[in-house]
Amino acid sequence: MTIHPTAVVSPRAHLASDVKVGPYAVIEGPCEIGPGVELGAHAVIHPFVRLLAGVKVGPHAVLGGEPQDLSFRGQETWLVVGENTVLREGVILHRSTREEQPTRIGSSCYLMGHVHVGHDAQVGNGVILTQGVAVAGHVEIGDYAVIGGLAGIHQFVRIGTRAMIGALSKPTRDVLPFTLAEGSPALHYRLNTVGLRRAGITGERYRALEQAFRAVREGRSLEGLPDTEEVQTLKAFLAAPSRRHLSGFVRGEPSFEG
Repeated sequence: MTIHPTAVVSPRAHLASDVKVGPYAVIEGPCEIGPGVELGAHAVIHPFVRLLAGVKVGPHAVLGGEPQDLSFRGQETWLVVGENTVLREGVILHRSTREEQPTRIGSSCYLMGHVHVGHDAQVGNGVILTQGVAVAGHVEIGDYAVIGGLAGIHQFVRIGTRAMIGALSKPTRDVLPFTLAEGSPALHYRLNTVGLRRAGITGERYRALEQAFRAVREGRSLEGLPDTEEVQTLKAFLAAPSRRHLSGFVRGEPSFEG
């Protein structure tokens, strides 16, 4: 374990044997800091934070502060950050308002500088939040989604798996899995073609998803379409409860690339 002499570590904090703590960092307790975690200079870890193995925390990040929710009464709630996630400088993550479910950031995520994730948010695995993204409370972001710089996501919005949100966008309603959305408010443009290709979703799988997207855009049923894994994911997303309902679609523009 390497702890800089200027760092302040609570005796109630549980640190793995190989944790590295930078200058002037503050670790309050109770909290759990897993193997291989590295904390940058001036990072602050509030109570009730669990950082799993391999998390990298940049300078001036603040993790686990109380939720910015006027109904919060100081109960024990948690923030959990998954394995091998990178939190760059100035990232701010708040713990949840609910005792039964922590604010959660998944594994192998990359949160760039000055990203904020609010209370009760659920961020999946492999998610990229680029510079200055602001995620409001109770937002759900699916696996491998990419959120462009300075986007602001309205509370209770759901962003589907492998969706991409354009920079400076303001999603105020749900965004379908596998799609590209942008604007203020954000609208669906087309499938996230580049992201799907990188994920190996091509050929018949891509064409089935293309048919499903067109059906949703036109208000038609998905029944009778090829039942691929991606179409099943889309059906499950549409069937799940939603507080914000679905974002609209751009009209008069090409819906797909290539």
